[in-house]
Amino acid sequence: MRSKMTITIRKKSQPQILAGLLILMPLFIGALAELSGALYSVRYLMDAVWLLLLVLMMRFGKRLPFQGMKSMVAWVVLFFLYALLSYIPQYQSGLYFLWAARNNFRFYVAFFAFAVFLTDRDIKSSLSLYDKVFWLNFLVSLIQFFLFDLEQDYLGGIFGAERGTNGYSNIFMVLVMTKSIVFYLDKQENALQCFSKCIASLLVAALAEMKFFFFEFILIIILATVYTDFSWRKLLIVVGGVACTFAGAALLTQIFPYFSDWFSLEWLLETALSTVGYTGSGDLNRLTAIPSINLMWLKNWGLQLFGLGMGNCETSSVAVLNTPFFRANGDYHYSWISYAMMYLECGWIGLVFYFSFFAMLYFKLVRIQKRADAVLRPYCVIAKITVIMAVLLCVYNNTMRAEPAYMMFLFLAMPFALRSNRTASVSEQRI
Repeated sequence: MRSKMTITIRKKSQPQILAGLLILMPLFIGALAELSGALYSVRYLMDAVWLLLLVLMMRFGKRLPFQGMKSMVAWVVLFFLYALLSYIPQYQSGLYFLWAARNNFRFYVAFFAFAVFLTDRDIKSSLSLYDKVFWLNFLVSLIQFFLFDLEQDYLGGIFGAERGTNGYSNIFMVLVMTKSIVFYLDKQENALQCFSKCIASLLVAALAEMKFFFFEFILIIILATVYTDFSWRKLLIVVGGVACTFAGAALLTQIFPYFSDWFSLEWLLETALSTVGYTGSGDLNRLTAIPSINLMWLKNWGLQLFGLGMGNCETSSVAVLNTPFFRANGDYHYSWISYAMMYLECGWIGLVFYFSFFAMLYFKLVRIQKRADAVLRPYCVIAKITVIMAVLLCVYNNTMRAEPAYMMFLFLAMPFALRSNRTASVSEQRI
C-alpha cells in the first residue's frame, strides 16, 4: 500500500511572508521601478501587502501577542477615529480621506505586523540582509557618482536616481549605522566591521550632499554611548566617529564648495529660521512651518485645533488625488515636511496623536530594557535611538510618510518581536 506523503507547513507562514515583503520591498523598490519604468505602480504593490496584514490582524487579533502594545493599538485606533470624525464637517471627497489614511496609517499596520508576526530568526536575518545591502548601496552610489555624474538629490544608490532618493538612502544608512554602532559597543561587531561602515556611509553622504546625515551620525554615537554601559569601546567610537565626521564634512565641502559654511552654528541657525523657506523661494521652513501655516491658512483657533481635515491638502502622482488646496498652494512645499502636513490637515490635536505614539513607544522601550536580558537589551537601545531619529525626520523632511519609513518601523518593532514573552503558543495559532 502506497504511503501518503505529508508536508508540514508552518502555520505562520502567510503573515511572515507578507511581513517579509514589507522588509524587502523598500530596499529594492528603486531598482524594480527603474527596471519596470513604472515607479509609482511598483510602490503601490506594497499597499496590497499591508492591507492583507491588516486583515489578518483584525481577524485573529484576540489570539495575537499584543501584550504591552494594546495601549498603542488603542491610541492608533483613536487617532484614526479622530481623523475620520474631524473630516466629516470638512468633507470634500472620500478618495482624499482614504488616500491620506493610507499615507498616514500604513506604517502603524506594518509596525504591529512586524511585532507580532516576525520571529527571532526573521529579525536577525533582516539585519544580516541590511548589512549586505549596505555594501551594495555603497558600490552603486560610487558608480552613480563617478560613472554617471549623479550627485546631491539624484544620488540614491540602490534606491534609484529620481530626485529625492538620497532621502531614502539617508534613512537606510541611519538604521545600519545605529545597529552597527550599538552592536560594536555590545561586542557583537568588531572595530573593522563598524568603522568601515562609518567611513562608507559618510563618504556616500558627502557625494550625495546629505549634510543632515553628519549630524544624525554624531547624534547616533552620542545616544549609543548614553544608553549603554561604560567600556573602552565607547572612547574609541567617540574619537573615531568624530574624526570620520570631520573628514567626511571636509570632503563634502571640497566637492560642493558653496556649503563650506554650512557646518557652523551660525549658518545652521540662519538656515533653520530663515524666512525664505525650505528651498529659499519663500516656501515653508522646517522650524517655522507652524507660524507660517497659521498666518496663511489656519487663521483661527478652531482651524489651528482641528486643521483643514485629513486628506484635504494631499497630493499624489495620480492627478485625481491632487486636492484643490494642493493645486493652489503646493508651491509652498508643505508636503515636504511631515509634521507640517499633519498640522495643516489635523491641527494641534493631530500633532498630539502623531508624536504621542513615538513618546508612548519610547517609554515602553525603556520599561522593556529594564527587564531585558543581555540578548534583548541592545535591540532596545537600537529602537530607542530609532525613535529619536524618526521624530527628527518628521521635522526635517517627508520620508516618514514615504516607503522608507517601513524600514524605520521594522527597527522600532524589533524589541517587541524578540521579547521572551513571545511564547510558542503564538506559533500554534492557525492563520
